[in-house]
Amino acid sequence: MKTLFLILRVTTGMLAVGALGILLAAILLRSGGAFLKESVGLAGYVAKLFTSGFTEGTRPKEPAGWIVAAPQAGLALLFVAMLVSVFLPGTRWLLHLTAAVAAMAVIWYVRMVLTEVRLEILCVPLLVALFIYYAVCLFWNGNQPVPPVLGT
Repeated sequence: MKTLFLILRVTTGMLAVGALGILLAAILLRSGGAFLKESVGLAGYVAKLFTSGFTEGTRPKEPAGWIVAAPQAGLALLFVAMLVSVFLPGTRWLLHLTAAVAAMAVIWYVRMVLTEVRLEILCVPLLVALFIYYAVCLFWNGNQPVPPVLGT
């Protein structure tokens, strides 16, 4: 049974890392166009400034920066908390806190499905795996951490 719990822990951890990657890709896709446009404008400004002998050139607008919504930042924190909870399965308060934040994420996902679908919807399977992991950690007594050296 410890092997099944270890497989569940590894699967949940891998899904958390994958979800962080998906979230990063969504942020890069959304912000990439604006970042590229600002970079080209800045390169044009620097080229004009150097070719004119530092006499002309209009300063570009303030950069907009990365476009990150508050729910995306919350999801990133949730995925990191999930990854930490994989390494600390006996810490009940962390498991409860992570599950509560995951429940809020489920509510956000339902609202998102009803209004507009975004790339973050690809992270939903992680929440299912988290709730299974949460239930196993709460109700199964054999969820002790595996020692770093086998046989000790």
